Amino acid sequence: MKYLFDGLSLQNKRQSNMDALLLKSRVIEGKNTVLAVVCDGVGGLADGGFASGTAVACLREWFDKQETTVRIGLVLRDAILDINSHIVSEAGKINADTASTLSAILLVENDFYIIHIGDSRVYSFGDGKLSVHTSDDVTESGRLTGYIGRNSQILLQYSEGAASGRVFLVCSDGFYKRMDEDIMAAKMQNWDKRSMKETMKSLPEYVIKRGEQDNITLAIVKML
Repeated sequence: MKYLFDGLSLQNKRQSNMDALLLKSRVIEGKNTVLAVVCDGVGGLADGGFASGTAVACLREWFDKQETTVRIGLVLRDAILDINSHIVSEAGKINADTASTLSAILLVENDFYIIHIGDSRVYSFGDGKLSVHTSDDVTESGRLTGYIGRNSQILLQYSEGAASGRVFLVCSDGFYKRMDEDIMAAKMQNWDKRSMKETMKSLPEYVIKRGEQDNITLAIVKML
C-alpha cells in the first residue's frame, strides 16, 4: 500500500502564520504509514503559534520513534494528551498566552486513525461522497471551546476505520469556511500526481478570492 500526499500553509492576509503543518511518511514494521497534522494557533492569544508549533515538533519526534503499529492509533491519542501537558508546562515557564486546535490523521496501510480537538477538520472523499470525520468544538456563537496548550485536562475526539478507496483532507478553518464543498469534492476525486500542484494552488486561491483573510493550511493524502 502506497500513498500520494501534499500540503501547504499560507500566511494569507494575517500579520503572522500561527498555523503549523506536519506531513510525513515512513515504513514501520514493513507497513507504509503517513501522518498528517494541522494545528491552528488561536489568533486572539498573543502566543498562539507557540502551541501549534510545539505540538507539530513533538509529533514529528514521536512519529520518528515509533517501532510498532500495534494499537498505534491509541498510542497517538495518548501521545497528544502528553504533548498537551508538555505545552501547558512549557508555556507556564515563559508566561506564554497560547492555545491551538489540532487535527491529525494517521494512515497505516488500509487503516486510518483520527485524533481531533478544536475547529480544524478532517474530510474524506470515497464512494462518491464527501464526509466530515470531525466535529467542531465551538459554541453556537462560534466561540472555540476545544484546544490544546491551555488546560491540563482536554477531551480529544477519536475515530478509526478502513481507508481503502478514500482521499483524506486535513485543513484549518481558514480553508473550509469559504470553500464550496462540491468544488473540494471534485478536486479530491480527481487528485493524482499530475494535478497535485494545480490543486494546491487553485483551492487556496478559490477561498482567497471569496474574501478569506485567515491563514490557510491543508494536507491531502490519497491511497494508491
